[in-house]
Amino acid sequence: MRHRLGALAFALALGLGAAAPMARAEVLHLTPDEALMTARAAYLSGDVEAAAHIARALASVQPDDPLVHLLLSATEPKLGRAQAGLIAGRKAWKLAGRGKEARPLRYEIARNTAKAALDAGKPLQAQFWLRRSLDVAPDDAAFAASGRDLGLVRNRSPWRLAFDMEAGPSDNLNGGADSSVFRIGDFVLGELSNGSEALSGARANLRIKAERALPGSARAQTVLGLSAEVVRNQIDAASRDEAGTMTSRDLDRTRLSFGLRRDLLLGDRGMPLSLSVELGQNWAGGEVLGPSLGVTAQGAIWRGPAGTIWLGGGVERAWDDANIRGADLFSLSVVGERAFGKTEASVALTVEAARSEFINSTYDAARLSLQLSPDWKIGGASVSLGATAGLRDYEAFSLGLVHVTGGREDASVGLSMDLSFDDWSVMGFAPVLSLRHGKTKSNVSRYETGTSGISIGISSVF
Repeated sequence: MRHRLGALAFALALGLGAAAPMARAEVLHLTPDEALMTARAAYLSGDVEAAAHIARALASVQPDDPLVHLLLSATEPKLGRAQAGLIAGRKAWKLAGRGKEARPLRYEIARNTAKAALDAGKPLQAQFWLRRSLDVAPDDAAFAASGRDLGLVRNRSPWRLAFDMEAGPSDNLNGGADSSVFRIGDFVLGELSNGSEALSGARANLRIKAERALPGSARAQTVLGLSAEVVRNQIDAASRDEAGTMTSRDLDRTRLSFGLRRDLLLGDRGMPLSLSVELGQNWAGGEVLGPSLGVTAQGAIWRGPAGTIWLGGGVERAWDDANIRGADLFSLSVVGERAFGKTEASVALTVEAARSEFINSTYDAARLSLQLSPDWKIGGASVSLGATAGLRDYEAFSLGLVHVTGGREDASVGLSMDLSFDDWSVMGFAPVLSLRHGKTKSNVSRYETGTSGISIGISSVF
């Protein structure tokens, strides 16, 4: 111990000598705890160089003290040594305790390490450490502060990665009919078969999206995106007879898409406008379904102190075996968003027109949806409520050799509730319990459906 204290005293003498080259260096004999207090005081007073010098000396005397490495993680980046600060932060995290009493220390370590990573030009690592700080935030204010910083760092990062997943049971995997009776209007034509009835089972859904922001300006940004969605189904034993020749794999689907988006701020008020083009490839039932190409635009047309109105539109062409020359989908939507204190609400109206040489892919539709995120919780979980109502009209429709007189008309309603258990979050990702129920009435019984489902998923809190 005497040897260590002597080395520390010599190092401190060098530090004081460097700070005052014209004066004779004075040797101070300090215990490691006293030296650490001196270094922290120097850092808080703005003498970062002296604090870093003492911390480096302490690291050779007490290499297993997380407070020493925490100080290095804070001082080294300010002296142009961000990578050294990042390494020190990692060491401090490994050395810090794991108990509840260590949460404030680990929170400070994680945030300083995130700052070092950002200064080192590693924004993805900075996001990782900010998410770690969320796990050990000592109170709600600290949790919110890291959440805000995470959003700021994500916006500064050229690379952005997002994912969510959910899985759970469903009583209608295939969008099948409620009844086995095959009816058009008031006329009963027979029995449905071969997977036309609702099939129960389980479904898992995974969505991943990666984006790369190209160099831009304060009012314009171009973003490249790559996304994938995978849906897997499992028909349960109770529905095997109704499934006929249909298998679980027949219900599986996959989509891979590449997109280019241009984000703009227009006018003196900086009204946002996004223009995008997306090229996708679809698979269904293990077979190649076909590609799609879409162009969309969305912008704010009004903005107030607590609300915004958005106008959007899009055109998409998709190709598959039934639409060799392509099926076009035109859409237009108006969305209003409003905050009532901490309660957030939105209402959207969407109209669609699908056109194709295949009559079953030609229809007009309208949908009204409402979303509400109230400022209250159920069982500690944040709540999001949704409701939809829609109409779809096919001027002409056929089922094999049977042509439906007057076409097909569907009316649907749906309800949803999502419960996000933020208190159970890990690195900012919280479990989400989702409840869904929907009902569709149609003049063609094959499309008269009902579905209810519950799923457990993972989603980012911020």
